[in-house]
Parts: sequence; structure tokens; C-alpha cells
Amino acid sequence: MFRPMNAFSSLVIDGLVKIDSVDVSLTCFKGISKPTKPITTLIEYFARAGGLPARLPSKLPTPGNLCLHVSVTQDRLGRGRVGSVYPVRLDETEQNSLPPLVMKVATRHRSDNLAREAWFYEEMENIQGSSIARCYGFFTAEIDSNSEVLDWAESDVKHNPDEEDDPLDEEDDPSDEDGDSPGSNDEGITKEDTVIISNHTVPPPASDGNGRTFISVLVLERLGDMMPVLVSLTDIEPDIHEIYSDLGQFGVEQMDVRWRNILAAPTPQYSLVCPYHGHKHHWRVVDFDRSRKSNFTLDHIERAQGSWIRTLLSGLTIGHVVEPWD
Repeated sequence: MFRPMNAFSSLVIDGLVKIDSVDVSLTCFKGISKPTKPITTLIEYFARAGGLPARLPSKLPTPGNLCLHVSVTQDRLGRGRVGSVYPVRLDETEQNSLPPLVMKVATRHRSDNLAREAWFYEEMENIQGSSIARCYGFFTAEIDSNSEVLDWAESDVKHNPDEEDDPLDEEDDPSDEDGDSPGSNDEGITKEDTVIISNHTVPPPASDGNGRTFISVLVLERLGDMMPVLVSLTDIEPDIHEIYSDLGQFGVEQMDVRWRNILAAPTPQYSLVCPYHGHKHHWRVVDFDRSRKSNFTLDHIERAQGSWIRTLLSGLTIGHVVEPWD
């Protein structure tokens, strides 16, 4: 079986950073996630009995002190407003102890957002591997000011039309928003080449205001493709509703129900049985930097998210990708 998701306290990355155009290894250490401010309603009809769902006790063992060594060897799989996702090659010592992985690297000014997303993975540990991807940690490092980070220069200029930031870009914390649903109104490296800045936890911001620059990385299980287009999605719709309902068990609403945020589950051998539905799901929800946690009832969350799921799937069957801001 795979290593526990908290087995690693440090991360070495090859192929991500250059200094003076020379590849260097980057060593990162476990970072601190950023809790979200919860939404609470005083309206009894919408309020969950017992209040805001508490975080469930972790089922993971005592955190390990292993170092995970990965290499970026391929082009990115995708890019969003918070960062870019890259497939990584595992060191041969770990290839049989971990599933295929990807690495989400925050763009220059988005480390806080990635730290926020890391918090939601921690909050929903109980459904990692069943309804959401396994998360092997949030890692950060301070880097030299002359470091060249893969994709950072490109992300500092306007994205191409297929990769533009969302129109919702300024709304970084949905906990400050009103409304009940999205869009609602109401990779020969020597040790000398290694960038090692510290051996302790590094705070997540990309800059601390004193000229120091940080990089943040989230290590996740690699998932599959997005949902098909121009075909009937009737057979998969119940599973999509179920995985969003699983989020709702924690009082979590994704707030970004989009085509690119629902990915196929890995092969069944990598999947876990859902603790709430008693079977293995075929799909996973990703991208939680805009999510929120609330004391809304599960029924209210299911209805709000369900409306967006039905709209999204209906559009895909006719070749139209509906976005939350449409």
C-alpha cells in the first residue's frame, strides 16, 4: 500500500528552478496552511443542527520525516489563476510506494491562495482518495531573488486566451462573499547546486514585504481527464452529485463548479471506498482555493451545488462549457 499522506516533511524538486540559466535542485519544507474564515448563518432554516462541522480526527499516523525527491520532466498539464500543475517523476526509491503524482506550483503572488487550498485538503482528509485527490503536503521555500522559476515569467504577463485568469480573480476569499452558490447574487546536480535556505517551516507568502521571495508547492495524486463533451452524461451525473455531497458533509462548498475542476478518478486500484456512499467514485473534485466552509445544512449545500452541476452537465452535452460567471 502507499505511504501515509503525512510521511514527508521535505521535498526536493529538480527541473523547477534555475539560477543564471543553470538547473538547481530546490529543497522545500512543510509549510503552514491558511485557515479560511467560516460562513455562519443565523437563519434557523438554513443553519445546520450542531453548528459548523468540526474537523474530523485524523486517521494518519504520527507525521513522518522522509524527503520526497521529484523531477519535472514534462510540460505542464494545466494552469489556472493560482498556479500551474506539472506531472512529476518520482525517485526510483519511491515509485512503488506512491501513486502517480502532480505538483501544483503557485504563481509569484499566489502562495497565500495555495496555502488556503492546502487547508481544505487537510480539512477533508477523510475523503482524500475517494472524492478528492490524495494530498501529500504543502511545501514552501525561500528562493534567491535571481532565481528563475518555471512559468513565473510567463505568468507575470497576460495569459493567452485559453489560460486567462477568471473574471472572479479579485474575489480571493469567498468567505467574504454574499450569496449561496457560485455566481449567486444573495525536474549531474551537486550538493553545491542545491538551494537550501532553512531546515524549518517557511511561511507561505510569496513575499514578506522585505524583499524575500518564497515559492509554494502542493503535492497531489495525479487524476485523469475531464468529463467528455457532446455525449450524454446521464450515467455519470449521480456520481458527480455524490462527490459534491461528500464535500458538503464537512460544510464545504467548492464555489467553483467548473468543467476543469472535475477529473476522472485514477484506476480503481488507487481509489478508496467513499465513507459516505459505500462505494468507489469514478470522479474527483479539485481546486479548492476559492472554497468556503459554512454551517449551512447539507441539504442546502446539495441543492445549491446541484443546480450548478446540472447546468454544467447540460451544457457539456451540447458542447457548451458553462462557467460560474456566465
